[in-house]
Amino acid sequence: MKMPNELDSKLLAPCGINCISCEKYQNPCAGCLISDDGKSKASLKCKIKACFDKKNFSYCGRCSEFPCPLMKKHSKKYVKRHGLDTLGSAKRIKTTGLEG
Repeated sequence: MKMPNELDSKLLAPCGINCISCEKYQNPCAGCLISDDGKSKASLKCKIKACFDKKNFSYCGRCSEFPCPLMKKHSKKYVKRHGLDTLGSAKRIKTTGLEG
């Protein structure tokens, strides 16, 4: 899949993953920050999404517990399955912001 030149900030999940590269995106998920409509049960059960919804953060890097064990486990899974370092991405977002 060709990645866009610019990323809509709503397609950058709180965990640091670009929603376009997520296995659930458009299947039927439209992105973590957009809507729960049409999402699979697995997507709705995401522990990271439940956490940021509860804490009312847009991005995990804004949490005082970042990087928490949940984020580390999630990133390890994505590195193993897809070669995507979501924790590294979330750390970059925390340091440089969305534009960086």
